[in-house]
Amino acid sequence: MKRTFSLVLSVAISMVLLISGCSQGTASQGNASNGNAAGPKSDISVVLTKIGNNLDPAEANSLDTSTIMYHVYDTFIKFDNDFNIIPGVAKEWSQPDNTTIEFTIGEGYKFHNGDPMTIEDVVFSVERLAKVPKKAAFMSMIKSVEASGNKVTVKLTEPNSGAIRNFGDVFIVSKKYLQEAGEKYANAPIGTGPYTVTEYVPGSKVVLKAWADYPFDKTKIETITFKAIEEASAKYIAVETGDADFAGIGARDKSRAQNNEKLAYFEGPSTFTGFVAMNTTKEPFDNVNIRRAMAYAYNNEGISAITPGKTIIDSMVPKMFSTYHSSPNLPKYDLQKAKELLEKEGFHAGNPLRFTAWTYQGNDPELEAFQAELKTISVEMDIQNLEFGVFLEKMANKEYQLLVGGWSDTTGNTLSSLESYWSGSFGQMNITFYTNPKVEELYAKVKAATSEAEMKEAAKEIQDIAAQDVPMIPTATKMSYYAMNKNLENVQIHTSGLVSFRNASIK
Repeated sequence: MKRTFSLVLSVAISMVLLISGCSQGTASQGNASNGNAAGPKSDISVVLTKIGNNLDPAEANSLDTSTIMYHVYDTFIKFDNDFNIIPGVAKEWSQPDNTTIEFTIGEGYKFHNGDPMTIEDVVFSVERLAKVPKKAAFMSMIKSVEASGNKVTVKLTEPNSGAIRNFGDVFIVSKKYLQEAGEKYANAPIGTGPYTVTEYVPGSKVVLKAWADYPFDKTKIETITFKAIEEASAKYIAVETGDADFAGIGARDKSRAQNNEKLAYFEGPSTFTGFVAMNTTKEPFDNVNIRRAMAYAYNNEGISAITPGKTIIDSMVPKMFSTYHSSPNLPKYDLQKAKELLEKEGFHAGNPLRFTAWTYQGNDPELEAFQAELKTISVEMDIQNLEFGVFLEKMANKEYQLLVGGWSDTTGNTLSSLESYWSGSFGQMNITFYTNPKVEELYAKVKAATSEAEMKEAAKEIQDIAAQDVPMIPTATKMSYYAMNKNLENVQIHTSGLVSFRNASIK
C-alpha cells in the first residue's frame, strides 16, 4: 500500500531514517551509533504505539505492523530515504513501454520452512492481493503478471506514472504455505526475511528471532521484542529506565533524551500528514457548505500547538513532494465565516448541528480542542474512541461521519496523496468517498503523465479543487523523535516512518 495509517496521529509519520550517533538529526538516513560498549547483548526491545490484530501488512494498513514485518518478509523493491528505488527481491527493473514493468528476480532466497522461493511465489505474491480489499486500487491497475525464467513481467491496464513504486509494498509470500495455512497464515507468517515470528500477542507484543538458516548476511541482533505503549512519555520512560532499547518519543521528552548521557537521540522530518476527514456520502457532510464550515472552525495553529513538534499543513500532498501546492481556496480559521455558513444551512443555537467524531488515540486533546471551538458556534460534536482495527474496518465501510487521523507515505508516489480524492481508491486512500468529475479527469492526467511539468500542473489543479470542496482538512505534520540505548547502532530510520533493525547491533 502506498500509504499507511499512523497511530498516535501517526503511526506513522515517519518512515525511516538512519541514526548515526547524532544527538540531533538532520540526516535523512543514517546509522544509529553512539557511545561506548557496556557489554554486548544479542537481544533488544523496541516500543511501538500499537500491536494490531493482524500481521499481514497488506491487511493491517498500519506502519507499526509494516515495521515489524519488514524483518520477516522481503519486498519486490525498497526505497532509500530520498525515495529513490533500490533493489529488494527484484535486483533489476525496467519499463520498456508505459504499460509494462519488467522485474529481474534475485537468486538464493528461501522461506523460513526451508522451501526455496520460486518465481511462482513472486507472481502469486502480487495476484493474491486481488482478494485483499485494501489493495483494490493497486490491483485495478494490473492487467496481468507473468513469469519467464527469472523475470516477472507486469502488464498495466493503462499508463501509470507511479505504478512501479507500488511494488515497494508488495511482500513476498509462499504460495504453498499460504494456501495450506488458510486463515491462520496472517498471524503465523512464513517469509524470506532474516527473522521469524516466535511469539505474537495481539495488542501487546511480537517477538522475532534471528533465522539461523538465513542465506544472506547474518543479523547481529538475535531477538527483537516489539511491544506496545501508546502514551508518549511512557515510551520515553521505558527507554530511560532500560526497559526498552528503542522508541519513538514525543517532542515533550526531546530535551530529556538529548541530555541523557546513557541514551542516543535522533530527530528528522517525516511524510506524516494529519487530517480531519468527513464522510461526503453521509449527512451532514454531503453538504460542501458544512464541510467548509468545519474547515473555517478548525483553529489549525492553536490546535497543532497543543502537541509540541507539529507544523501546520495546507495540503494532503507532503511539502517534500514536487507536486505540493498551497491552494488559496482552503478555508483559514474564521469562526464568523463558519457560523455564517452553518446558518445558511439552517443550523444555529435553536437548531444546533450534531454529529459524532471518531478517533483511535484514546483521550485526544486536539480533537477535544476542536470540540470546544465548535461549541462556540452551536455545534455539538460527540467524540467516540475506537480500537484501531475496528476504526479501520468501520471507516472502510462508510460508517462514520467525521474522523481524525494521520498517515505516512511509504513509497514517495505522488499518486498516493492524490488518491485521497480519486474514486478508484474508495475506502483505502479516499476515505471520505469524495467524487468530482474534474478531479477524476485530472487524476488520469497525473497517472498518464510523461513529464514532471505535466504532472505538477494537473496535481496543482486537483489540490485547488479539493481545497474548495474540502472533504479532508489537512492539519499538521511533525518531526519524528527517537531515543535509544546508547550502544545500539546501525538502526535505519526512514522519513516514511519505517524502522529497520536488520543491520543493527549492540556494542
